[in-house]
Amino acid sequence: MQTCSNCTASLDPSFHYCPTCGQNAHVHRFTLPHIFHEVFHALTHADKGVLYLIKELSLRPGLVAREYILEGKRKQYFNPFTFLVLVLGLSIIMNSLFHPYSRTTQPTRTNTTQQTLSPQEQKRNAVSQRRRMFQSFVEKRANIIAFVAIPLFAFIFWLCFIRSGIAYAEHLVASVFFLGFCFLITALVITPLTAFLPPGRWHSSAQLLLQFIYIAIGYFQFMGPRRPLFLLKTSFVTLLALAFWIGFSGTLVYIYLVYG
Repeated sequence: MQTCSNCTASLDPSFHYCPTCGQNAHVHRFTLPHIFHEVFHALTHADKGVLYLIKELSLRPGLVAREYILEGKRKQYFNPFTFLVLVLGLSIIMNSLFHPYSRTTQPTRTNTTQQTLSPQEQKRNAVSQRRRMFQSFVEKRANIIAFVAIPLFAFIFWLCFIRSGIAYAEHLVASVFFLGFCFLITALVITPLTAFLPPGRWHSSAQLLLQFIYIAIGYFQFMGPRRPLFLLKTSFVTLLALAFWIGFSGTLVYIYLVYG
């Protein structure tokens, strides 16, 4: 008999996994081939790898969320919170490469020039400088913005579908699935396009359009079998959540830009 290196439970030589804690019964020292194998296996596992999750979220987002959250199929899919962390890391990398928010902003005037400006011009210059700082914050701290937005989205959907019996925490996990996928498409498709398309507000507009369509369809599937007209309700609630987020974040940005 051997013992589990994790929980010290007794193991029969025929065991592949510890019956107490579930760890692999045959643990070896780390080697570079072993690390490469683990990383490749985690990404491409046919049953629960991240690529499998991305494929499923692109084809049937609401059903994936429903199976994972409400039907208890936790081993079938890649962990949504780990998925979100990976996506946000990718988003920060892509923002640092393409600067979708700040690349077209004009630099503010120097301090020596500002001394000759009128108070109104100095105020406008200060607002412009704070705008640049905010845009830089958005590009470098996309994870913080996501961690604020996702709970707010989940709260709106929980409030509007409270009679369904789905708890707030379950709506939170669904929002992680849906917004995580939207962040992924933004990082891989929308953000790189800023290097080829004329500057403008189309970057933010494209994100909002993607989120509106994807989340509305995702929640239509997530809420279970419904009549096609139920899609109108999920679309309205998605629009409401987006409007609430725009109003909330826009108010904070306005206060910062105007009053510092």
